[in-house]
Amino acid sequence: MSTPPTTAPRHLTSWILRIGVLVAAACFLVAGAGELAGNESGSGDMTDVGALIDGAFAFTPWAWASLGVFAVVLTPAVGLLLTAYEYRSVSDRRTALLALAVLAVLVVSAVIATLR
Repeated sequence: MSTPPTTAPRHLTSWILRIGVLVAAACFLVAGAGELAGNESGSGDMTDVGALIDGAFAFTPWAWASLGVFAVVLTPAVGLLLTAYEYRSVSDRRTALLALAVLAVLVVSAVIATLR
């Protein structure tokens, strides 16, 4: 019978943080390239998913920059969820709950900022 690990694996958390940074950087690079190529920069509402998708397919810089912003905002939130999962997998409930508490603070602050 094998003994459970004494430290939490961090593979998923590290993986999602790396992927999030790469996705955000790629989106910002596409937005910059579109600007340099002279594409109409356009504008739109980040909450209008249809316009965002249309803008992404049309390579408008605002749409790609908006996608990069979404990646920057969502990456830490998903990372905190995965951190909680990984610490829970080694029965470190206190650290898992701390990760969820930090996520709750992040969500509440985002909601408050949005409502202002």
